[in-house]
Amino acid sequence: MVGTVTIPTKTLAACGVLLLTAAGCAPLRVTALAGYTQTSVSGDMALESGSSSSPAQSSQDIESAFGLGDEQGSPWLRAQADFGVPVLTASGFWLKETGTGVLDENFGGLPTATPVASDLDLGCGKFSCTFDIDLGAVKIAPGLAVDVFDLEFTVTEISLGNREEIDEILAVPMLFLRAEASLDVLGFVAEVGYLDSPEIEGNEGKFLDVEAMIECVVLEHGSLVAGYRLLDLDANGEADEDSFAIDLQIRGWFVGGGIRF
Repeated sequence: MVGTVTIPTKTLAACGVLLLTAAGCAPLRVTALAGYTQTSVSGDMALESGSSSSPAQSSQDIESAFGLGDEQGSPWLRAQADFGVPVLTASGFWLKETGTGVLDENFGGLPTATPVASDLDLGCGKFSCTFDIDLGAVKIAPGLAVDVFDLEFTVTEISLGNREEIDEILAVPMLFLRAEASLDVLGFVAEVGYLDSPEIEGNEGKFLDVEAMIECVVLEHGSLVAGYRLLDLDANGEADEDSFAIDLQIRGWFVGGGIRF
């Protein structure tokens, strides 16, 4: 099953205009960070054959049903271009995990109590455009962000090899706010993005993205960073002839370093 959750496009279009406007602005300051993140996923998932079904009634815990939920490590990247007024930021990581479990409910055409092998492949990219408001010791930056989730989730019956999958790309435009504070060589950053999308053509969802980071300047153009991130995805929709529901929480810490010029 392949599909895309439909999100109102006005917010996304406005974000695109802001990104294009920023290209002609100056001066430019660039920060590039790279490191390691360790994340885990928890929550429920459901898949029902037939778009008229109610997948919420067959949601099942991904730990017991699919054997997922352990912490997984992956590279983490973040880049920021500060044009003086607009600030463009992009970051991303990848979560990949396999497991085995026993279904608590039907999952598509796979019946309850079936032993299954599961494969979760989830990429996440965050892109934001903000405008700094300097308040002295603290700086706040409201704007817009887009979280892009590339979700591939495959469940295979161990004995017979029958399989079901959810293959979705979720592009989620959100209202966004960043707050920054500095103390000598330490910098503190907190970011929050949120969207509550109404039902459109059978698709709807709520999304929350919270991230906090501490940066320590160790060289004139170098720094070390550490932080924590929480993503909460609660979405349901229809694709092909099936309906799906995901209620996932992705959380974890990250460390890294980079340069600023």
